[in-house]
Amino acid sequence: MQSFRPFCTFVVLFLLSTTGTVPAVAQSTGTIEGRITNAETGRPLPSVNVLVKGVDQNTRRGTSTGPQGRFTVDGLDPGPYTIQSRFVGYAPLSREVRVAAGETTHLNLTLTPRTVGLEAVEVTAQRQAREAAEKIRKAGIQEASPRDAGELMRTISGTDAVRRGPVGLDPVVRGLRATQVGVYVDGMRTFPAGPARMDSPLSHTGPSTMQSVEVAKGPYALTWGGGQLSAIRVETNDLFSVPRGKGLSGQLRSGYDTNFNSYDLTGTAHGQSGPLAYRIDGAYRQGDDYVAGNGTSVPADFSNREMRAKVGYELGETQRLTAGGGYQQQDDVRYPGRLLNADFFKSGRARLGYEYASGEGLVRSIDANAYGYQTLHTMNNEGKVTYASENFPGPPLRVSVTSDITTFGGRLAAELVPSPDLRLTVGADGYRAYRDAERPFRVVMNGEPTIPPFYESDQIWPGITLADAGVFVQATHLIGAVEATGTVRADAVWAGADETQVTDVYLDIAAPGDRSLTVDALDQQELNASGALMLSVPLSEAWSLSLGGGTAVRTASALERFADRFPSNKAQTSAEFIGNPRLEPERSWQTDLELEARYDNVAFKVSGFARRISNYITLEDAADVEPMLPLPIFAEGPFRYANGSASFFGGETSASFAVLPSLTARLKGSYLWGKNLETDQPALGISPLRSDLSLRWEPPQGRYYVESTLNAAAEQDRVATVLGETPTEGSVTVDLTAGVELGRGVSLDGGVTNLTNTHYVNHLNAKNPYAGTPIPEPGRVFTLNLTVEF
Repeated sequence: MQSFRPFCTFVVLFLLSTTGTVPAVAQSTGTIEGRITNAETGRPLPSVNVLVKGVDQNTRRGTSTGPQGRFTVDGLDPGPYTIQSRFVGYAPLSREVRVAAGETTHLNLTLTPRTVGLEAVEVTAQRQAREAAEKIRKAGIQEASPRDAGELMRTISGTDAVRRGPVGLDPVVRGLRATQVGVYVDGMRTFPAGPARMDSPLSHTGPSTMQSVEVAKGPYALTWGGGQLSAIRVETNDLFSVPRGKGLSGQLRSGYDTNFNSYDLTGTAHGQSGPLAYRIDGAYRQGDDYVAGNGTSVPADFSNREMRAKVGYELGETQRLTAGGGYQQQDDVRYPGRLLNADFFKSGRARLGYEYASGEGLVRSIDANAYGYQTLHTMNNEGKVTYASENFPGPPLRVSVTSDITTFGGRLAAELVPSPDLRLTVGADGYRAYRDAERPFRVVMNGEPTIPPFYESDQIWPGITLADAGVFVQATHLIGAVEATGTVRADAVWAGADETQVTDVYLDIAAPGDRSLTVDALDQQELNASGALMLSVPLSEAWSLSLGGGTAVRTASALERFADRFPSNKAQTSAEFIGNPRLEPERSWQTDLELEARYDNVAFKVSGFARRISNYITLEDAADVEPMLPLPIFAEGPFRYANGSASFFGGETSASFAVLPSLTARLKGSYLWGKNLETDQPALGISPLRSDLSLRWEPPQGRYYVESTLNAAAEQDRVATVLGETPTEGSVTVDLTAGVELGRGVSLDGGVTNLTNTHYVNHLNAKNPYAGTPIPEPGRVFTLNLTVEF
């Protein structure tokens, strides 16, 4: 019996120790458990490298996530640790945690897919106070209260916009403009309907419907589409953002702006019932003339209404089907920077999509979409000085433009992960756009509109078709601590027009001396290759260096190929410009360098680039071309489009500093230089040196905020005088914004822009073609918005 007691004692002690009743060595350590998901989709990320480091640098434990994105690290001594997660194709993330003895610390981490391209900008749903990267969250969009997405582009370093009227501001990225900047909305390659971009590709998507915006400032968006030198990608409001079972929820928002005397009403409703998700967004906006800082009244009437709807169905855990569509109409838009005003824009679009995301295996995701859209556009000279003879040296005119664009396209891409350190994206995309535009021109004689004897044709361009089909491969590879991303792309391009609708003058340009060559001259094909490489190198715990370079090709636009003596967006002068179907595509060669540092309270980033464009599409005199409309406002020209070359360089810098837990200071600036080597003058539309300084007070609980911003722009005297560009003076303005949450889903926000009522002109703004002066920006504007969430 006594021999049995030691055995019983051993069993009791063993059971007690394993159930935690008696302290043991294992109880002096702790455990970290976590789950890592995709920040955009919410889906788990397997095979993510996780490194746990102690503050003394003596403890370094590594692991990786499983199929459901989960990881566990146990046996850790109590104390603070840094959790570093890194996955190919995603921005790395660090998190500070504290481990307690005998306890498990739980973490939920989200990794954001990295945009391949330096200075890529994401506009997402919330605001981070101490982030040096250009990120404006959805709350920031509401704070800015933009009437147009182009106004939002002006808040991004290195990005600007051309104002021709109250809305439709046309984005410019590091000196690249028009079709040099590809625009994608929910994956749809988007073009304006106006022949001279009276509307912009972004103007048919309201800011209230935008979920995210990314800007690639160079040849780093080759997987988005082809035929561009930089790109902007917009995703509208997320369909699957509401958890299952929550039911219907949404938001109503109403606002009013003084000066513009504009008001808007936007609303959204969304929900998910089982596998079915649905969403509807609507908006109505209306505005009036505004007053510049010097008291000048600027025509700016507009009316805008928009409706979008989406439905989605989840086919299990890994697959989704989506369908969506929308309609937008703008009426009676006055454009002081154009010869005509817009009667209406009517734009309808539809999209079908399929998504597969397994999170494991070789094929991680498949994304496919097909889309179609049509935009109709009519403008006329009613309200312009040419409409009546009182202020116009000649008989009254009746001029109108009717144009339309119909586009169909699609994209298919698959993401492959052959190994934890290698990620591949392979795919194909394409679109086909049909465009038509006419310009009826009449002179009022004896009270009746009459076709003048010198007028040859109503046709602006003759029923044209542009198509692009491309394939791409992108590989992202982790080589030690260095992440390398390379992309190659090939595009086949077709461009053609109906030769039966063109004038003799245009035919002489298209096929000089031999009309039998007309068809061959109008119908052109191209085969273009593009590529880019980016390296990201961590220099230390806080510092990182990125190097990038690449080449991209931009095919000539419809206006550049086929316009028959029609105004251009590549000059600041009122004249006639004739297209050239034999234009060679532009090719850019660009290099980028970015240095970034991130500390607890300070973040800093500086970036620079250099770009050379061969076959740069510019303008030259066309003395041999007879003008179609011999009007007094066309004192110069005609001109024709021609190939040349151009060089650009510049950069941006940004910094943020947490002065206090609730007070953040931010500074950003940009510089750009460009030269058109064909004209031996500065390139058109080079933004001046700019800098912004802001202070934001936002308590940790986030119930209210107050922010002030000082905006400064230098004088710009480097101008393309041969293209009618004139210098602009420097300016300093002050903006104030504030917001407060009132509770129960109700909040107020507003502020004042241009507090000092400064009179100034953005250098990129179009000129009034009759007065020859650039359009000024608005004077002081007060804004107030009410938001109700349910």
